[in-house]
Amino acid sequence: MDEFFQYLATLHPLSDEIRASLVGRCHRFSFRKNVPLLRTGEPCDWMAFIEKGLVKCCYDISGGQERIICFLRAGEITCATSSFHALAPSRLSIVALDETVIRKISRVEAEAIAEKYPVFHTHLRKITELQSSQLEQHYLLQAESAKARLAQLPTLCGWMLKDKRIKQYMIADYLGVDRATVSRWKR
Repeated sequence: MDEFFQYLATLHPLSDEIRASLVGRCHRFSFRKNVPLLRTGEPCDWMAFIEKGLVKCCYDISGGQERIICFLRAGEITCATSSFHALAPSRLSIVALDETVIRKISRVEAEAIAEKYPVFHTHLRKITELQSSQLEQHYLLQAESAKARLAQLPTLCGWMLKDKRIKQYMIADYLGVDRATVSRWKR
């Protein structure tokens, strides 16, 4: 829980009262590798801090393939933001790529804290801003040529290339390029 508090404090100062409110409202869950935290079509009425592990946020495209929007690791927040805010079925899936432990808070509980301590809205807004930025980065990357996407990968997300849990085909699905292209590029 301390890591979660530290994360929130980097976004905006975190009062002792908010910390105390979060303790009883953030629940710990564990997921095995390849188990979805969220399936397409389910409402995402929660957000979660990743204590341990790695997840991918993805959606299905034609031909039975998936497009990976981002990889999130320990110390980051995961949520299907549009579904969370609109209370609608999610068009995304969130899947554990490794044994993953999260601290999950429901939308209702987060709003209750924000109602009692309005400054918590700042934390929620900054989380949404970070997620929007990730989506925008991915969207802009997809607008580039395949060669340009590959060239930008070490600068944008060099850690992905070093993380053994992220396979070459996953990088291809993230970049939106043919899997053989990534294989040739990595040699």
